[in-house]
Amino acid sequence: MAVIGASQLSLHYAEMEIFSEVTLQVEEKARIGVVGPNGSGKTSLIRVLLGEQDFDKGEVFRPDKLRIGYVPQTALQSGNGTVRDQIMSAFSDLIEMENEMAASALEIQNSDGEARRQAERKYSSLVDQYESRGGYNYHNSMDRVVDGVGLSQEVLRTPIKDASGGERTRAALATALLGEPDILVLDEPTNYLDFRGLEWLEDFLSKFQNAFIAVSHDRYFLDKVATEIWEIDLCRMKSYRGNFSKYRTLKQAEDERAAKEYQ
Repeated sequence: MAVIGASQLSLHYAEMEIFSEVTLQVEEKARIGVVGPNGSGKTSLIRVLLGEQDFDKGEVFRPDKLRIGYVPQTALQSGNGTVRDQIMSAFSDLIEMENEMAASALEIQNSDGEARRQAERKYSSLVDQYESRGGYNYHNSMDRVVDGVGLSQEVLRTPIKDASGGERTRAALATALLGEPDILVLDEPTNYLDFRGLEWLEDFLSKFQNAFIAVSHDRYFLDKVATEIWEIDLCRMKSYRGNFSKYRTLKQAEDERAAKEYQ
């Protein structure tokens, strides 16, 4: 089953063609790397697929309730709260559930008879939902991811508006990873990670159960995580099965065949 599909997509800026006749499909467990020269339209294609940018022709298909985790190259420049607050937003549904549980517990204390029994049933149902959705473990999950992307406790306490570009990007990455999206989309995710953080991200993606797309110039990263490569060049997109090394082998063979045909 596809989580995103597109048919005959075209995009222009003024008179400049960015890409044309792009047809693709992202399956549930796809592991896609996107490559191409700077300015070839990689980020534009991603934004079109996610519904963040208009296009000129074609169609894009996305389920209505698709959960998307998107980390652009440039993270949020300002905002309210601390870096920790931003990352905690990944658990907004669980935090809301905690508030409901607290209100329900208070209702139990302040009622009796049938009203109390109803409040107890409601509280029990909330606890079951909270537990099934990992409510008792999310702080541990956050600690693991925050440590993995290399954010210190000092940075977590920093107002997001005062954080550096790299810190904001790593915070956005942590937020997306913790949100358990149906599709994770990372635009140059290795730019702000050190070697340890890069190894951690590679390991995380190797265990990620849903689809992801990673735009990257890091061939070693794509060799580790991708099983399909999208090449965007000269306004066209072509898909290759395999990691980056396999793509290079297939691409070289294509170029050699084309050269022979031209002679």
